[in-house]
Amino acid sequence: MRKRGRIKYLLVISICLSVFIYGFILININKAELVKKKSKFIINLKLNPIDFRIETNSYVFYVNDKIIYNMKEKCIDTFNGIFLK
Repeated sequence: MRKRGRIKYLLVISICLSVFIYGFILININKAELVKKKSKFIINLKLNPIDFRIETNSYVFYVNDKIIYNMKEKCIDTFNGIFLK
């Protein structure tokens, strides 16, 4: 019975956390450009081509189509290196 109770609490906490993160990201994406330029924390999202950026004062984290292409190429190269020797 105790495990079931823990799972319920973890499920509720994870749902609340995901709703909070979703709302935070949605608000930051829909900010006006003038407000984004003055902000210390910026989130940008473009779907065509894929470009997701999180910018702070010192760091930039990004995911775009080049990263996905490079990961695919590295996986293919590794597969060919292992199995085609």
